[in-house]
Amino acid sequence: MAPVIVELILMNPRYAVEPGVRMISTESTSTASEESLKIARAWLDECSFNHMKCSVNTNVVMDSAFGVGGLAGEFTWKPTHLLDVSIKGPAGAQGVKLVDGMFLDPLSEYVTLSHVWGRQKGVRLHKGTLAALRQGVAASSLPKTLADAAMVTLNLGFRYLWIDALCIMHDSEKDTLKEIGMMDRIYSEAVLNIAATGAKDDTVGLIAKRNVMALQPCVVLVKGLGIEDGVYKCLRSTVWQDLIDSSPLVKRAWVFQERALAKRTLHFTRNELLWECQQMCCSEVFPKGLPATMRGVVRDGDVFDKRVHHQRHGNWASLVQQYSRGRLTYSGDKLLALSGLARQYMQKNRLRSSDYVCGMWKGMLPQGLLWRVDRGIRPKKWRAPSWAWTSIEGEVSFSDLRQVGQDICLEMVEFPVTTKGDGPFGQVESGRLKVRGFMARGLLRRTHDYWGQGRCVIDCTNGQLELEAVCFDERLPKLSAMGNHGLAEQVEVYLLPIADWIDRVEGLILCSNLKKGEFRRLGLFQVHQHDGTNWDQFKDLIKEDVRMANFEERFDHTAGHGHRFASDYTYLINLV
Repeated sequence: MAPVIVELILMNPRYAVEPGVRMISTESTSTASEESLKIARAWLDECSFNHMKCSVNTNVVMDSAFGVGGLAGEFTWKPTHLLDVSIKGPAGAQGVKLVDGMFLDPLSEYVTLSHVWGRQKGVRLHKGTLAALRQGVAASSLPKTLADAAMVTLNLGFRYLWIDALCIMHDSEKDTLKEIGMMDRIYSEAVLNIAATGAKDDTVGLIAKRNVMALQPCVVLVKGLGIEDGVYKCLRSTVWQDLIDSSPLVKRAWVFQERALAKRTLHFTRNELLWECQQMCCSEVFPKGLPATMRGVVRDGDVFDKRVHHQRHGNWASLVQQYSRGRLTYSGDKLLALSGLARQYMQKNRLRSSDYVCGMWKGMLPQGLLWRVDRGIRPKKWRAPSWAWTSIEGEVSFSDLRQVGQDICLEMVEFPVTTKGDGPFGQVESGRLKVRGFMARGLLRRTHDYWGQGRCVIDCTNGQLELEAVCFDERLPKLSAMGNHGLAEQVEVYLLPIADWIDRVEGLILCSNLKKGEFRRLGLFQVHQHDGTNWDQFKDLIKEDVRMANFEERFDHTAGHGHRFASDYTYLINLV
């Protein structure tokens, strides 16, 4: 049996200041006990009345030129549908009823739910269930997580609850896309987001039974460890990592934007409640705030900070990296599950909707094309052009968009992209980038698998060029020893430099598409200057390949400003 390593922190009660450690009552045997919900209400009151960051309306009204509405209804807006959780059944049991948001008291508040649906086909709102839900159904008839959420909402003092499964018409694509287009408002204007963080699906439920003694701090006498002798409280330091970051819920891509958009989230984990807002993270053991020494506790209150807009969208790149770790049940939701965050980012940074293309902002380009994914997989069904990170499955990272000292050697010409519904934030139907830059050709031998990061050598007109750092987006397989099965022994690749640094050049590896002047992305390359012979070979390859015919248009560059590797020509091509 493998050893289990538990990371602990020691707290000296004599010097401990807030946040202090709380002993949970032995009678609080569930995460929905009276004691637990009392703490949750205290967190909510503290946040609502005393947290400036959490009280600001995130949907700041902008000029209509920036794609945002006017003042009308700004503080009275409600989702299209909500669930009234205050109704009672014949025997006094809790019921829920679907109501229209537009007819509710303008000052009424509502709660949202973040959850994992799972593979079970539970109750959904569609034409066949609409009448019954409008009339009202017993909460007990719903999947357990949804029923528990209705009970908790009522016990916290709220009447209305929004659940995606029951508040979106799932048999109408038009209605579904319309509601997805309002996700930024649905979650950011809710008074609270309840998260079923410990549940793998809706059958598990929100509420967990627990062993209270396992949560209590262990009191130990410390002597001779190089710190002051005395009685210390010993607690696990990885609570946030164990209960939040490693939970089934956080692995779901949709939930990333739900947490980021919500003012405050109450996490129901497998053994205690945790609180997350812009100004504090708490647990039932640390009700005044988790110690900074606890690993993993991060709440980025500045994900929409407009200051970073002037740093080439560095924080958007960070958001994308975090989001890309999540899983999607439906591959085509890649852009939809980020659309709410994109819309709020646009508002906060005073951007235009036309600045958004396939999950990136025009201000990020062309450097933003230098994203990488280690051993990515492209879905079978097309969902985005190859140059966009949204075309790939896997954790995406970007070169530091805020670095200085780079010379950009690629010109962005056009961004013709068409989407389905919800403007630029919807699903992509087609998209290309028309760019102008230097290009070179080479042949890549298929002597082994190319996938992820590594090195490779390409054959060129005057010898070989070593690409010291390459990263292929998806697997380019080695030819089988039993035969090539119709695959070419060599692949013609094209190098498209993007950024010229002091010590290296970075760019894209492309392959030609069926149409002349059209190229698909294979990955990234770097050529470093420290190897003088290889660097000279790269410069010669760029300068001397004048026979290249695969382009839309060629331009004379002899009078243009020089790069260290500049050719006499630049080429107009389309990336698809």
